[in-house]
Amino acid sequence: MNTNKIEMRIANFIVILFFITCVSSCDIAVDPDGDLKKINCDSLKTGIVNMDSRIVKYEVNKLVADLKTKRTSDDFIGQKENLAQLINRLVASCDDMNVGLICYACIETNPSQSEILIKTDSVGTPIKSVMDISTPTDSNLKCLGIHGYTGG
Repeated sequence: MNTNKIEMRIANFIVILFFITCVSSCDIAVDPDGDLKKINCDSLKTGIVNMDSRIVKYEVNKLVADLKTKRTSDDFIGQKENLAQLINRLVASCDDMNVGLICYACIETNPSQSEILIKTDSVGTPIKSVMDISTPTDSNLKCLGIHGYTGG
């Protein structure tokens, strides 16, 4: 009877060890270049061209999910570096778009909003759009939507 208990413990140990090995070796959906998820650039571009905020928010918010607030003495909001990282990720992910910062925390809402200019092309027609980004002091960036660019 003692032998059966020992064999059962060994069997349980082997099962647990196997389970731990399997779980620890799982490949989570991580981009080879880092932690960011892949975005569908065709979908994003369609959202931009058609001013479809639902599509744009879905794709862009994938890129900001891991960007935590980092307050510094020069940035009391803590999102300036994250906004630059978002722009870099958009440029790296979608090579047919020109992306740049219009303003940081310039729209005085609660939380403040920033704006990103997106330039792309739709069948030979230049498209300029503005992406509104929520820049809270206590949580991640979040794309709020897209609208046409009315500047020069």
